[in-house]
Amino acid sequence: MAHSQQHRGTGWIVTSAILLILAGGNILINGLFALHANATISQNPQVKDTLLFSGSNLDTWGWIYTIVGAVIVIAGLGVFVRAQWAVMTGLFAAFVGIVLSFFWLFTPYWPDALISILLCGLVIHGLGRYGVEDVDAV
Repeated sequence: MAHSQQHRGTGWIVTSAILLILAGGNILINGLFALHANATISQNPQVKDTLLFSGSNLDTWGWIYTIVGAVIVIAGLGVFVRAQWAVMTGLFAAFVGIVLSFFWLFTPYWPDALISILLCGLVIHGLGRYGVEDVDAV
């Protein structure tokens, strides 16, 4: 009976891990693009004055996105082996993703926000239901 319990929810875990890897990869690529496109963006006066943190370059955002994306990709890989730190990191990342997506609901990008909320919700369900180890089972 214990052997069948170990494989319970494997589909949800794999789906959650793949979604985390894809989301993290997207964030990582955006960060690397921001680091690479810094010279182009900083020369554009319309964009230059609207940047948060630093109006003269995108380095700050580029490094933030690159680091966060790498952490989420590593967490997604860790979810495959059900590492608890990776599960907790994935849950936190999906929760933050939902919160940030709510800010986009009343913009022209609302369909993207709904899709993001749905995918983050699937990750939270999969990791919350099947990824977290049951303390009583030990």
